[in-house]
Amino acid sequence: MRYTRGELTKCIKARDLPGTVLIFGQEAFFFEEIIKLLKENYSRGGWGYEVVDASELDIRCIASATVSLSFDSATKLTLVRSAHRLTESQLHALEKLILTNSKDRILILTAQVDKAKKSVDNLVAWAQEHKIAVCQLNPPRPKELEKWLEDEISKRDFTVSKETFDYMIDISAANLLALSQMLDKLDIFRGEKKNIKLADVEDLLHDSFEKSIYDCMKAVFSRNRDLASSEMRRVLSFNKNDGILQIVRILTNEAFRLLKYNELIAGKASREEIAKALRLGSRKWLLQKEYPDRARKWPSKKLHRLLKALAEVDLAVKITGRDAEAMLEQVVIGNLAPTSVEEFDEIFA
Repeated sequence: MRYTRGELTKCIKARDLPGTVLIFGQEAFFFEEIIKLLKENYSRGGWGYEVVDASELDIRCIASATVSLSFDSATKLTLVRSAHRLTESQLHALEKLILTNSKDRILILTAQVDKAKKSVDNLVAWAQEHKIAVCQLNPPRPKELEKWLEDEISKRDFTVSKETFDYMIDISAANLLALSQMLDKLDIFRGEKKNIKLADVEDLLHDSFEKSIYDCMKAVFSRNRDLASSEMRRVLSFNKNDGILQIVRILTNEAFRLLKYNELIAGKASREEIAKALRLGSRKWLLQKEYPDRARKWPSKKLHRLLKALAEVDLAVKITGRDAEAMLEQVVIGNLAPTSVEEFDEIFA
């Protein structure tokens, strides 16, 4: 059975979950939201809720978990993080446990796609084969993102200008966790201000993780080597591995948008058609302010080379173990062959 996020949320609030559920997807904010709901609804008495990592999961403990239930609890819920790391022997033991179908025991498996896509795909296939309920936490669509941001701003009792609203969506690369953290910072430091202007956000986020990623992307697509490299260094000073992945993510997303933009321009599409195809929503201003110049500097051939290089960096972080930081530095400054004297190939050339 497949659940939408809304359906899963209702089941959690009603304490009406099936015996085993696999939750997977890309959006970290939705994971934290679901986990918070689970804790609120299943931690009665202090014994009804527990969190374990896949590497530490002992199936025998889950099988006997209901023994530790307090008198005011009727269900023991175990949440397994990083479930894509479960071994074959653990999965085999889980299959036997699932068959017992105990009503006083619930097992929640969580797996983020960004961490290891192939392993997550295999886990989803295993869950479907054994008729386990699954819920995919998809990133929000542009209209959903705008509505979500409007709701979050209204909860905090302040308003933002339209220009600020568009800027926040753009700088976050549609990452809800980044947007949520941004709003928290604004709420803490706004003082008595009720209407937040763009200058307020830019000042507040001047040295932030999110703005440095955004500035690195802008510098790469404006082919400003020095600025792109310095912003990349600033991002990595916050968090090296996550910083590399986030830069790769925002550069990849923008490269794909530019590829689509180049195709649409070649086909003589109208501005409205381009905005709709690129799902820009309130960010239509990019079509006048940013994209024409980027398209001149980045024809499709260069974008293909850039995407190939970014894919190699992504593989280096997740699989091959090569020096991803050095590889990304070469992509950011536009050089694809940093160690070869004979073959000096550049993306920017």
